[in-house]
Amino acid sequence: MKSLIFIIAIFLGGCASVPMASLLELRSFSQDDFMRLQANDIRVKILVDEPVHAVIERTQLTLEATTQKGKNTYAYPLLLLNEVAIKPAAGFFNHTSGKTQYTLKLSDEGIKNVLATQQMIRSDRTAQLKFSINTDFEKLPAEVNEIVLTVSLRLFEQRGFITLFDNAKLSIKPEAN
Repeated sequence: MKSLIFIIAIFLGGCASVPMASLLELRSFSQDDFMRLQANDIRVKILVDEPVHAVIERTQLTLEATTQKGKNTYAYPLLLLNEVAIKPAAGFFNHTSGKTQYTLKLSDEGIKNVLATQQMIRSDRTAQLKFSINTDFEKLPAEVNEIVLTVSLRLFEQRGFITLFDNAKLSIKPEAN
């Protein structure tokens, strides 16, 4: 299995696959914004090129909160809301491979954990927040040497999705036996 961790910090920088608009939106995300989150509105989208497939059961949104009392990590398990196979497209000047798009929502446990995290932050307003999206992928065919994926996060229904990584190319190193 290949495990990938996507760390999206409020002051994220230096990644060419992260759109500038996303960087600006994440930079302005505050504790007050976190307190206004409605857990039922949170969504994650993962778009990955074929033949790669995500293992949804091991995909979660996490939040690392650093306060005066130390660092805590909160896990928000996700459930599959929708899976769409996107066929390859061939054009005169370009060709796109087939893709699978996963749309995920918080599980009941994830919703409960968001509410508990909001309570913790309410009591300690000095927290620094860092979101992550963790996922595993099914066993990859030997010929796959990179994964191309797009990851988006929706925190507020009215604001839509924030693209965290846009067609990011991740090199895969063969596993030693």
